[in-house]
Amino acid sequence: MADDNNLFDKMIEMSMGMTMASQIPQMVNAAMPNKNVQQTPPPVQANMLQVYVLINNNQVGPLSEQEVITLIQKGMVTESTLVWKAGMPKWLTASQVPEMGKLLLLYKK
Repeated sequence: MADDNNLFDKMIEMSMGMTMASQIPQMVNAAMPNKNVQQTPPPVQANMLQVYVLINNNQVGPLSEQEVITLIQKGMVTESTLVWKAGMPKWLTASQVPEMGKLLLLYKK
């Protein structure tokens, strides 16, 4: 009879342990801050502009489209500014680079 009680106690302990173990993932998720944050970074946009420019004989970059727009608006990048981006064999003036020409038309003073 004592063995039956011991076996019953062990079964209750095991049942309680299994119940607690099944709740661990929920407790961990609840305790984690920013649980809605993506686990992987967003994909890089293939059309994202990344250029280098020469300003006062200093190479600046890589610059995003927004950074280029800011420099155009400040008058620091003009049609004659030398520009290079991946895939170009040499530096060209901004007016010779289609993406830059478009930005110059839209944003220059």
